[in-house]
Amino acid sequence: MTDAHITDTAPAPGPASTQAADATPSRRDRILESAARAFATHGYRGSSLRDIAREAGCSLTLLDHHFGGKGQLLDAVLQQQHRNCEKRLDGLRASIESTPRIHLEDFVERWANYEFDLYTTPQGRLYLQLMMRLSMESEVEAQRRRDLDCAQVLVLKAFERARPALDDDAREAGWFLASAALYAAIVRADEGTPPEGVTTSTPERRRTVAFLVEGLKGCWNERPGAPAA
Repeated sequence: MTDAHITDTAPAPGPASTQAADATPSRRDRILESAARAFATHGYRGSSLRDIAREAGCSLTLLDHHFGGKGQLLDAVLQQQHRNCEKRLDGLRASIESTPRIHLEDFVERWANYEFDLYTTPQGRLYLQLMMRLSMESEVEAQRRRDLDCAQVLVLKAFERARPALDDDAREAGWFLASAALYAAIVRADEGTPPEGVTTSTPERRRTVAFLVEGLKGCWNERPGAPAA
C-alpha cells in the first residue's frame, strides 16, 4: 500500500468544514516542522522532499500540492520561522524601547542572554540551527538568509542609538562580526552540555559578552577608555 493510501484517506464522517479547518493547518504545520528539521540538519541541498514527506506523515504528492518544489517549501519555512522570531523578540524589543539611552555593554549583555536562552528551547534551538546551517549554503539566496535572522534589524537599531555617529556600513559590519561570534559561542558552550545546563550565570556567557563588546569597539576603531562616539 502506498503512502498516499495510508495518509490521504477520506476523513471520517462529520461536518466537512470543521474537518477541513482542523486538518489542513495541522498537516501544513507538520510538513513545515519536518522541513525545518531537515534543512537544519542536512542543509538545503542535502534535504530530500521524499524524506520530509515521510517524516511529516504525508505523501510526496500532497507535499507538492501544498508547497510546490523545494524552493517554495524553503520560503514557507523561512516565513514561519521569521514570524515566530518576531514574536520571541518582543521582550528584548520592549526592554530597548523603554530605555532612554542605550549603553553598548548593557545591550550586548541583553542580546547575548536572549540568544543563549533561545537556544535552550526546542523551537529556538531548531531556529538557530536552521539559520546557522543555511548561512553556509551557497544554493540559498543571500536575501533569504538575511530575512531569516530577524534580530538583525533590532540589533542595528540598538547600535544606532548606542553609537549615533557611526554610518550604516560601520554598524552593519559590527553586526556581522558580533552575530557570527555570538552564535559560535552558543554552539561551543552547548557542546557536551544539555541545553538546560547553560544558564545566564555561566562564565561562558560573561566571556562572550566581554569578547563581543571589545570586538565591536575594535571594529569601530574605538580606543580603550575613549568616550563613546
